[in-house]
Amino acid sequence: MESLEIFEAFIFIFVEVKNYYVILGLHIYATHAEIKRAYRKLAFQYHPDRNKSPEAEAIFKEINEAYECLDDPVRKFMYDQMLHSEEPQLHVEEVEERKHRDPRYKPQPKGAAPRPKRPTHREEILAMMASNLKYAQIISRLTLMFSAILITDFSLPAVKSKVEIVGGSTSDRGTNYKLELDGGKTVGVSREAARNLVKAKAISIYRSAFFSIPLALEDEQTHYRTKVNLSIYGSFIFWPILLLLTSLAGTFYWKGVEFRFNVAIVNAILFLLNLVFLQVHKF
Repeated sequence: MESLEIFEAFIFIFVEVKNYYVILGLHIYATHAEIKRAYRKLAFQYHPDRNKSPEAEAIFKEINEAYECLDDPVRKFMYDQMLHSEEPQLHVEEVEERKHRDPRYKPQPKGAAPRPKRPTHREEILAMMASNLKYAQIISRLTLMFSAILITDFSLPAVKSKVEIVGGSTSDRGTNYKLELDGGKTVGVSREAARNLVKAKAISIYRSAFFSIPLALEDEQTHYRTKVNLSIYGSFIFWPILLLLTSLAGTFYWKGVEFRFNVAIVNAILFLLNLVFLQVHKF
């Protein structure tokens, strides 16, 4: 299989290359789904059993040839590199011009095909990325859906409930105050908010609709209200925003195999971080 790919690469270099994307009526950044859809449409249109025109059979063969190359991730990756006049996935060993006793250093005759070299480590990684790109795109789309759920959870009207304050204590640093609520729950607020809320026997808590993230505390008698900062929608709001931006880039930016693959890894890490932040101050 490896020798076949090397042979095809050299044929590609010395023979005029067909533009398989043009044959299928696609742009060079077409996705695997777009390639498959275009192939089915054209194969149905030019199949010799359905199309009796003289040129239908020749066109049908070119369509099959184009699809066989673009459907295989490794062949497609090599084809894309060579189509952009980049160096293919093999390097030609430089032949030493001076004479040497060792036959391995003997100059090759003119017109002989150069000896191929094994793909570099980076080229192997890029080929792996190209073959697994569809899974990376799935990850980016799933994290984008998760970001949309977070936006919806934050945007919907908050759910209101009442709790009783049973005590309180200052934090270790002394800048914040922890209110102890019934049920063994605690919530951190500023010292100013604590002075206003600790007088009330009962307060109202506003939580998000889906994940029950505490958003605000309110004294119904004085109508004093304060936000709960230590939550994913408070101090950690940067992380959901970052996940949204990277998920959009991984889903809708179609240029560069390496970029989209790496963005998917970043999206997976940010997704796990956001799951952790969802549990902060959740009660």
